[in-house]
Amino acid sequence: MASGTTVVAPSNEANIIQMAPGLPSGAPQQVQVKGPLERFFNAEPKVLGAVQILIGLIHIGFGAILLSLFPSYYFSISGFGGYPFLGGILFISSGSLCVAAANRPNRGLVKCSVGMNITSAIMALTGIMLYISEVVVNVSAFDPRIMIGFGCGLSVVLFFFSMLEFCIAVSLAHFGCQATCCSDAQ
Repeated sequence: MASGTTVVAPSNEANIIQMAPGLPSGAPQQVQVKGPLERFFNAEPKVLGAVQILIGLIHIGFGAILLSLFPSYYFSISGFGGYPFLGGILFISSGSLCVAAANRPNRGLVKCSVGMNITSAIMALTGIMLYISEVVVNVSAFDPRIMIGFGCGLSVVLFFFSMLEFCIAVSLAHFGCQATCCSDAQ
């Protein structure tokens, strides 16, 4: 610091910074240090969980459209494998756990959220690969019919939502892991 004062961190694990004696009277005497769970809540798990829920609903809705409208025109690799439905359910589950962990903060709920977000990230990565192969297969056998173009468009939209879900799930898993796995004592 510019005034030559020193900051001493206590060893009593109270997470309070105490200022050295001799400070001016207007200086604060103690400042709370943010704990790991508070850093997790700064990542806005409620908002990101709500986005995960919406991505899951979009996957289920667009997956149903892909399967119902295009069985004879568009070969949906991800739809026949059930990815939009299973992925959508996993995304909704991980988003719900994130919202629950933000509403009732406890270590066990945050750990469950981390595990579910890791599972969702793996599922989103699988979906990214499925949608890339789906578009490649259908564009290589491109027929100028409108249904194939519409099907490829839906697959590309779901590809971008899978990429968004992957980024959200990885970031929430990172912040949750920092909050639960890595404490200041370690």
